[in-house]
Amino acid sequence: MAVQTISSLIKVLLLEDSHNDNESIGLLLRATTKYKAEIYSASDLTKGLEYLKDNLIDIVLINFQASDIYKENVRQKIQAISPQLPLIFVIDNKQQEVAIINQNINLHSQQIGIQDYIFKHQLSISLLESSIAQALKTNQLTEKLQKVEQDNLQLKSQLEHTQELFKTVLDSTSTLMWMIDAEENYTFLNQAWLSFTSQTVEEGLKENWRDRIHPEDLTKCVRAYQSALKKCQGFQIEYRIRRFDDIYRTILNTAVRRHNSKGEYAGLLCSCLDITQRKKIEEKVIRQAQTDRILADITQKIHGSLDLDIILQTAAEQVDRYLLADKVSVTKIIGDRQLILLFESGLNSTDLACNFSSAKQLPTKQLVDNFEQLAKGEIVAQDNTSTSEIFKTGSLALSCASYSLLLVPIISHHELWGLLCVEQKLQPRCWQPDEIRLLKRVAIQLGIAIKQSELYQELEELSVVDGLTKIANRRKFDRYIVSEWKRLAREKRPLSLILCDVDHFKLYNDTYGHQAGDRCLQVVAQAISKVIKRPADLSARYGGEEFAVILPNTEAEGAKYLAQQIRLQIESLKIPHINSPVDLYVTLSFGVASCIPNGKVDVSALVSAADRGLYQAKELGRNQVVEFEVESK
Repeated sequence: MAVQTISSLIKVLLLEDSHNDNESIGLLLRATTKYKAEIYSASDLTKGLEYLKDNLIDIVLINFQASDIYKENVRQKIQAISPQLPLIFVIDNKQQEVAIINQNINLHSQQIGIQDYIFKHQLSISLLESSIAQALKTNQLTEKLQKVEQDNLQLKSQLEHTQELFKTVLDSTSTLMWMIDAEENYTFLNQAWLSFTSQTVEEGLKENWRDRIHPEDLTKCVRAYQSALKKCQGFQIEYRIRRFDDIYRTILNTAVRRHNSKGEYAGLLCSCLDITQRKKIEEKVIRQAQTDRILADITQKIHGSLDLDIILQTAAEQVDRYLLADKVSVTKIIGDRQLILLFESGLNSTDLACNFSSAKQLPTKQLVDNFEQLAKGEIVAQDNTSTSEIFKTGSLALSCASYSLLLVPIISHHELWGLLCVEQKLQPRCWQPDEIRLLKRVAIQLGIAIKQSELYQELEELSVVDGLTKIANRRKFDRYIVSEWKRLAREKRPLSLILCDVDHFKLYNDTYGHQAGDRCLQVVAQAISKVIKRPADLSARYGGEEFAVILPNTEAEGAKYLAQQIRLQIESLKIPHINSPVDLYVTLSFGVASCIPNGKVDVSALVSAADRGLYQAKELGRNQVVEFEVESK
């Protein structure tokens, strides 16, 4: 399939004083494939100019005698109406070419066969197409060039206006502005800068730009300025600069490249915003974010852990990281207003767990002297200044003290539980209001954690205590015997177990009722607890009327002796049991087992052996103690 060529539509004005030539040129135009020509023909220049005034034309083809071209000033008259309109002249001979040249018509390279005039005897469709294309292209380039020239003139005008406006702005703005050249000398200082420094222009220009920069910021400023001047580029930097009253203000300096009228690099134009207040707000926001993060960490620990050690450690470490104090410690009040150290964190401190038995005794003078104030929830400094004064003055300066100390009360159950202590020994410290607020909020969270931990301990104790007999329940028994088994396996020491059962307890309930049965079990549990003396020994209700006694570090003989003591203790109570086949009083049967925990047996073997001993005691007539040997795997 042939590719269809899309022709460009052009409007052509054909000025032709010969009718025959007019027809021939018109036919050639209509025969072109590159262009679709709309042709308007005029036999004289006057008619053509009239048409040109009222219509848009893309190109003009002129086929006049050379004398007429010269006489009528064809080119000038057409361009007077449409200056950019492209023209192509059709000529008969060399004499006409000379005449056209006299009209300043540009000649194009003969090598590419393109001209703004065409010899009539060479006229063809291809030559006509190429001439039209070249004329249109030349016209487009000319229009672009003129547009660029117009733009340049407009830009030049705008630049002059901008320069005037820029000078006005520099002298009227409150922004500090100045210029320095490539040799780092001041070349301009605006009125705002002169007011800031309280100088005249002459005084300011003599000054070096380094003179007013804060000593701590000077190095980074010199580095920024010299790098920018060397690389001919701008920069932006924050630093502190000295005002006329010797107070330093924080500025944001934006420096941009400056060029002279020749386009050469001429130094920097600096504009500075006073951001002192903004920096204070930013620092306050950052401190608040840090405070919120610390409280979030502590709160998360409270919600995620019931271990008071971890919570106190997190609180002390986070507070120390925030305040950068020499030492942060958590203490508990015991006895008659005495303090024990639970945890401390600081530059030279050692972490302590919340082990009351190993906690160190602390000096308590500050606590005793300020107990009432602390009990009200007020933070106390070493010089006994309350936090109300801190908030009035904005900060608490302890410059006269050898070291600074803050005592933050920890309140739990509406009572003073302990203190969060912050110490600054290396140099005096001004405690800021946001620091005080943080410590108060941390102390509140610690009070919640302590209350939560104590409630958990109470629940934990309730969960392992039998509700009826108030001794350990089966859950506690299962946990304890496993933990003791593992411990004694490491130590290679014996572990003994006593299982005992109230003889014919069902008959007791049937005879005296279930409430009497409950009281009987309570008395039996108390009797067993009286015989068990050592802290590591555990008596537990094993199930129903059955009891168990775990005896760490006890051999079989010792376990049997204790079982006999319990049996005799129960007999001595003489609890009536008239329907018992064994005796007129309540009696117990005992099974005893003992072994050294090892890899050949597990804890279930010990329990099984004691249970079989109890079974044999019942088979042999009850009210007696039977030992059963633990079987290996």
